[in-house]
Amino acid sequence: MQQRESRQAVIVLAQMRGRDCWSDITIRNISPHGMLILASRPPKPGDYVEIRKSSLVLVGRTVWVKGKAFGVRLIERLNFNALLKAANESFAAGRTSVDFAVRETSPKVIQPDPVSRGGATRAVTWLITATFLTLAIICATIESGIGTPP
Repeated sequence: MQQRESRQAVIVLAQMRGRDCWSDITIRNISPHGMLILASRPPKPGDYVEIRKSSLVLVGRTVWVKGKAFGVRLIERLNFNALLKAANESFAAGRTSVDFAVRETSPKVIQPDPVSRGGATRAVTWLITATFLTLAIICATIESGIGTPP
């Protein structure tokens, strides 16, 4: 009997193309050659699906379906680091707030460090600075009497 591959619990929001339409899915666990997925309309056993997460594209065949959960056997070995990178790309682009989670026993949300979200942090800092400068100019203008009729 063949030994079952180890799995990693994850929460990855992605898109899947099956039966000629795209739908949102949640990947719940991964192994080197497959994944457990949740979808509102799962494909039928034997259907091939395309799974996309940011720049990552995975292709596999549905091997079982139970309710809204189903298992996919991937055609190529899953590169775990590529999935993590794709999830972080989505997060950095602001596509979703909770995108990726990994833990040995149960899922836990892991967010990228503030350095990887530097663009958003800089924009907020700039906005706050611009607001204070505008208020300072308005106060200085009012105090000096500039713009008041003689």
